[in-house]
Amino acid sequence: MTHIVKLLALILFAHNSTAFASNWTLELINKYQIEQKSTDMGGLSALHMEDFGQSFLVLSDKGKFFKAKAFRNSNGELKNVFFTESGFLKNSKGEKLTGKNIDSESIVAIEPAGYYISFESNNRVMMHNDMYSGGKFLPKHPDFAKFGYNKGIESLALDALGALHAIPEKPPKGEDKYPIYKLVEGNWQVFTRFLPSNALLVSDATFLPDDSLLLLERGYNWSSGFATQLRQLEFKGATIVSEEILLRIASGIHNYEGISLWQDEQGVYFISLISDNNFLPLVSTELIEFKLSRIK
Repeated sequence: MTHIVKLLALILFAHNSTAFASNWTLELINKYQIEQKSTDMGGLSALHMEDFGQSFLVLSDKGKFFKAKAFRNSNGELKNVFFTESGFLKNSKGEKLTGKNIDSESIVAIEPAGYYISFESNNRVMMHNDMYSGGKFLPKHPDFAKFGYNKGIESLALDALGALHAIPEKPPKGEDKYPIYKLVEGNWQVFTRFLPSNALLVSDATFLPDDSLLLLERGYNWSSGFATQLRQLEFKGATIVSEEILLRIASGIHNYEGISLWQDEQGVYFISLISDNNFLPLVSTELIEFKLSRIK
């Protein structure tokens, strides 16, 4: 399938999917292929947009971070990316991560400063004052020891009150529902649980402006490649009262693993996704972006 046909198919999927949405709709804005500047700029699994979409931070699943400037036209479409900094995440001793400790998967920014970062393999969540400081361990929930290999905390999200939530890529061994862990007074509690959808796995999440949760989910099929879904969960207290699929696409070679919600200078909301190329030299890393609008 040509790039143009793929783009048309993507627009069609995004347009049709809005019929399922109860209060939000997505409009495809652009797709941007990130040029690989070095052999270690791959496996990008976490994304944080900032400065009204004019810069962003990404993490690889090898424990490395990259900072970039984003250049956009008057319509907000991404036209160029210039990487400005890179470095390695550090452990609690301030040393470069090594071995099974490097698998960084999700990042959220803390106000007024700092970041929470989740890791697989050695399943944990760390707090960093900045990207150059050593990490501080957050406590572990007993479930963290029950995650399957390479199926640990894939998603971090902050709600409107700044409470941290974490979701694994796959439910813990022996369970059929996903737990959503919430950090309450320094300890993880299971906030609620939800069922998988369409045999997909969770790869990231973000809270929307109405404090519903948007899940980024993906699956893989040998014949068609990756499939990607954005699913909204709406809560009343700790009870899920509705769920809607806002987007479902056949993403092919693009394995979208990171999500970021951001606003431009006019207050318009956008959703950005970044793909993990699994360090394959012939597979590009892609940023895809949608305008997020409330249905009136």
